[in-house]
Amino acid sequence: MADSGSLVGTVVGGLYKVRRLIGQGGMGEVYAADGKTGDKVALKVLHDRAAQDPDLVARFQREASIAARIKSPYVAAILGAGKDRNGRLWIAFERLEGEGLDERLRREQYLSFGDVAPIVDDALQGLNAAHKAGVIHRDIKPANLFIEKRKLTAKQISQDAPEERTRILDFGVSKMRSRQGRKSEPSLTAFDATLGSFAYMAPEQVRGSARVDERADLYALGAVAFRALTGRLPFEGTNALTLIALKLDREAPSLAHTTGDEWPASIERFLSKMMSRERDKRFTAAQEAIEAWRKVCRVMGNAPRRAPPLVPLREERTEVTAGTYPGSASTGGGPRLR
Repeated sequence: MADSGSLVGTVVGGLYKVRRLIGQGGMGEVYAADGKTGDKVALKVLHDRAAQDPDLVARFQREASIAARIKSPYVAAILGAGKDRNGRLWIAFERLEGEGLDERLRREQYLSFGDVAPIVDDALQGLNAAHKAGVIHRDIKPANLFIEKRKLTAKQISQDAPEERTRILDFGVSKMRSRQGRKSEPSLTAFDATLGSFAYMAPEQVRGSARVDERADLYALGAVAFRALTGRLPFEGTNALTLIALKLDREAPSLAHTTGDEWPASIERFLSKMMSRERDKRFTAAQEAIEAWRKVCRVMGNAPRRAPPLVPLREERTEVTAGTYPGSASTGGGPRLR
């Protein structure tokens, strides 16, 4: 099998001409590629070494199958998947123009409520579509929320359509929930592994990902909103054990406690419910959370953008893989809602 690092300039699957590398991770690489009909795609290719692991191959193939079930303008669409003549597994997604929320937060440190409001609304709509399709994402975090820069038509401009739209990416650790009321499908791993990004995980996911439900995604999105508004994670610590204990034993802090500023009760209640330590106290479904969020938006209005805090943020290191709990660097700064 050829080295995937040499794919630039080749044609994958007989369909996609690879132009350049745009990202890479532990399982594979993502390339910008052009289809024969002129469509622009993001081509995800499984690493050769990962292709030797049956669990990783099954997870990669399952990602394609699961993502294809979700039809929503708030989820990156899958255009195809397969194996080329060299044995490489690939998935083609629509190629989006814009930036990840993680990139925006690294640049701006935190955002005004007016900036966060549509991001959360779009993400909730994407989760609602995924959950209705029986899919639990299990890895909602800023890096998996892509803020797309839209190319609007004249009609859309006249209708004051938004220039940005948030799309959910990467269903690599997602799972299907049974529609017949049975328990969710078993994990592909040999043990009840913890998958996802630790800083945004629901407490029950820290204990193991195999039995989480849709409410874990809502918790994670609540943590993303908290991070975007305050410039800080809900729970921070100097080591993994401290973070685990905080998540399992304490409710998430309020915005007021974190920033030292007073925030409207509506948004404090919303985030408290999204990030409740007990999942039975969270919103029961994404649709319920959407309705609650829009009530918050009507109360809050569009807060003006604020200048970034003077305290520099340190890089967040929050990734976690199966059975691993790396530490998370604390971040500083906080909002000033005016």
